[in-house]
Amino acid sequence: MNPNQSSNFFSRQQTQIQDNPLSLNGRFGRLSYIAWYGFLNLITFFAVITLSLALGIFNLSTQSLDSHFIDTLMGLGGLGFLIISVLYFYFNLVIQVRRFHDMNRSGWFILLFIVPLVNIFVFFYLLLGSGTQGINHYGPQRISAIWEKILAWFMIVISILSILGTGSLMSYMMGAGQLETPTEILEKSTDYF
Repeated sequence: MNPNQSSNFFSRQQTQIQDNPLSLNGRFGRLSYIAWYGFLNLITFFAVITLSLALGIFNLSTQSLDSHFIDTLMGLGGLGFLIISVLYFYFNLVIQVRRFHDMNRSGWFILLFIVPLVNIFVFFYLLLGSGTQGINHYGPQRISAIWEKILAWFMIVISILSILGTGSLMSYMMGAGQLETPTEILEKSTDYF
């Protein structure tokens, strides 16, 4: 091959898309959705634990502190939990809207999460539904980053292991007699009537 010639594979210019993953505009594929959902839950978990430990350092019931200081500290703790909750809700909304965009659906479909039982099916639809190939109404297809793929598969493996572990623990406890079955609970509760 002549060095002055290059094949189409090597000479093709890849268009770089400026994509902010924390904005409502754009798309998330399945792996990106799982990765960002897992990342959001991990960050929120550690933020809540950190705030709880920071408030727990001051054992407020045994400290001989001024009551105004205790009230202020408890108010700041409540404000911290409120801020964490609002940020979690917003970023969870962003992740789900971007996933709907990937399937060429409007972000307003997120309102289906309000309906009981339907929200379970919508969650599995977001988790398992395939996105639109190529460009759709909400932009070009977003390629998942390497760290998103690794984190997504890590979250999938951890979820499967936790489901299997919980099932085996429940099975062991029911077989060992440590956990009562629902029929035994009903039989014991009807003895009182």
